[in-house]
Amino acid sequence: MPSPHPSFAPSPHAATALPNPRDFDPVSFPGVPPGEAWPPPTLDFSASWLREPGLCFERDAGGGIGVVRPFAHLRMVVDIEGAHSLLDIRPGSRDFRLLRLVPAALRCVERIAPGEAMPGPLLDDDPDPPGDHHLYAASSALVERLAATAGEEGQALAEAMRRVLPGPTMFEAAVARCITESGFPMERMAPLARRLQRLANAHARVLSVAATQPDYAAMERMVARTRDALGADRRWAGDLLTRALDTVQLRISLPRRTAGDLFAAAQAAMRQPMPVEAPTRLIQAQERYRDRLLELSVFWRRLTAAWLAVDPDTTDRREIEALVRNALRRLSLVTLYRPEEG
Repeated sequence: MPSPHPSFAPSPHAATALPNPRDFDPVSFPGVPPGEAWPPPTLDFSASWLREPGLCFERDAGGGIGVVRPFAHLRMVVDIEGAHSLLDIRPGSRDFRLLRLVPAALRCVERIAPGEAMPGPLLDDDPDPPGDHHLYAASSALVERLAATAGEEGQALAEAMRRVLPGPTMFEAAVARCITESGFPMERMAPLARRLQRLANAHARVLSVAATQPDYAAMERMVARTRDALGADRRWAGDLLTRALDTVQLRISLPRRTAGDLFAAAQAAMRQPMPVEAPTRLIQAQERYRDRLLELSVFWRRLTAAWLAVDPDTTDRREIEALVRNALRRLSLVTLYRPEEG
């Protein structure tokens, strides 16, 4: 049993190396019985109405969670942090914990229905390859760069790419157009297209990992709500846990800001003048940004989802203490948040 007066001092991790994120500081979800694996492999609610055929969850255009019912085109947008009250789900119950996993799941998929498999990233699976929409977005950014900075072959390839259907084969189709319609020789166009396709694939992987980052902002809100709830209780105002929450609240935006900075740097790198006919350095930079974003998400994904399982009024203080320790230990990993060197 944890001590009622635990030490919340950050662990002194070295700034030059990171531990293995999958073995580092295991996170336990509040309310999960000992020995039960969480998240579960499927979104298996027990409430009967949450198992009705056709019901699903999807993210609203404004970022809210939509509960979509199959009749009369009914769509209800809910605040997921208060949805358990609206849906008559008891705080701390298994359905409550499943409901709080929905926002994390919708960072990885466009929609999810009760009974469907939990997205792989929540189960610590390897990331999925980029979708066609990410490849198209990366290719579009590359076309803009080609038109602005490339030589004769690059500009011809950019023009051809504008006239072919988006998808994994768009570079091949664009090369074919350059050869058959513009008269460029195969031996000049094919190597250029292969290099640029590698660059587009590298940037698409950045877009994919950036889009599936944990919901850091939701974690920040829950930390603030928990701090407010404990501070409003005169029994706990000013105690060690409340002060530790103050420290976490001051620093908890660090992973969100780091992810934003890395993604902005990756996008800026795609716009910088550089010979796209020889994009090896740019490809390596995009791979580095992708690796760092993935590393950040692996360290924080489980903890972010665990914070969303907190109900400030009913969650056991010892479980909140454990999450505070988890957060402080991750925030002490200085290397994880280092600025990217140009």
